[in-house]
Amino acid sequence: MKGQMTAGILASILAALLFTAMDVSAKALGHLGMGEITFIRGLAGLLFIPLIARGEGMPLFSGKDRGLLHLRGLMGAFGILLFFYSLPGLTLGDAEILVQLSAFFMCILSPIFLKTRLPGKVIIWLFVIAAGAAIVLRIWNFQAFNGYAVLGVISSFCSACAYTCIGKLTEKGGHSGAELVFYFQVYSMAGGALLMTGHMVMPLGGDWAWILLLSFSALFAQVALTWGCTHIPPVIVTFAMYTGLLFHILAGWALWGEKLTIYSWIGGAVIVLGSVMLLWETRGKDASG
Repeated sequence: MKGQMTAGILASILAALLFTAMDVSAKALGHLGMGEITFIRGLAGLLFIPLIARGEGMPLFSGKDRGLLHLRGLMGAFGILLFFYSLPGLTLGDAEILVQLSAFFMCILSPIFLKTRLPGKVIIWLFVIAAGAAIVLRIWNFQAFNGYAVLGVISSFCSACAYTCIGKLTEKGGHSGAELVFYFQVYSMAGGALLMTGHMVMPLGGDWAWILLLSFSALFAQVALTWGCTHIPPVIVTFAMYTGLLFHILAGWALWGEKLTIYSWIGGAVIVLGSVMLLWETRGKDASG
């Protein structure tokens, strides 16, 4: 059990690192259009699905819970698409800070759809996270409160919906990680194709290296995340994924010289603190119940 827990945490940290590589690639390829990037991401990942299924030794299609699988794919694809659209107007650090709101939304969705019972102390930390988001968004300053930040918040909600679907599918059992990733890849590709209709830009030169990195990191980030969610409690996965915040800040600084504002630092710290305490309270309840 201890070895599995360690492996699950390492898989989650690896997923955070790979998601950072994916986001860096998407930001570098912004001139191609987000629909095209999403399509390439979905198509490249789809090609590797049979290899992943073979490695797991389970059927790719279980033939059950199709509605839930489609919802997982739809929400996951919608979340990543909105995240890509938010990148041009945000630093990598700010974008990742808003991603952390998924823990906030998960603690709202879990009691409803996963029948998770949350301790009474959870409510205060939900307000703390909301306050942190308000600081990052600078809602008192209309010019700072831009549409890109709003897209980031909606993206985190969609991600929370996708994680909730994974949790429900895990409860039901009988689904391979490849099957869960497959639906996500299909919907990513379909959404990207729809958005890039009539607006395709041919990649040139170094674009192909970024596309290769995007495709590889996007697929295996999903594999690592799904593996973690199916082997250790999702609450611990979410906690380990906070390392992605550091990875994004360092990448944005190293590649584009990005600097976070004081509001980003303060709001980000509040969000992380609130989320960690939220997850701690949830974990304590699960352990005792």
